[in-house]
Amino acid sequence: MTPEFLTELREDDSRRVAATNGAALLGVGLSLFHWSGLLLAGALVALPQRTIPRGIGAGFGVGVLAVVVFLGQLWFGGTLGLVLGMGQPAWLALALGLGLPTFGALVRGVV
Repeated sequence: MTPEFLTELREDDSRRVAATNGAALLGVGLSLFHWSGLLLAGALVALPQRTIPRGIGAGFGVGVLAVVVFLGQLWFGGTLGLVLGMGQPAWLALALGLGLPTFGALVRGVV
């Protein structure tokens, strides 16, 4: 069921790393406009990985990157303390930032 181009991409280390980095940048960029970009980011970084656990790890990694970018935006805007002071809604946003890409990375188990 795996397409031929994904098999070739997974075997070539340099192309796999480039595809993973490009997918992470694209996915995090899209997540700035809509939350579903986090799901897409996780799926895109997981597809080039050789194994399912590595794909899920890559999805979690892009989630960490998305959370760092989110916190950085709040810090540059001077609202980091106010947002974190909200409590549960802020922690929910951070948990979704980590969880949605990891969930999206489960597509690696299908393809």
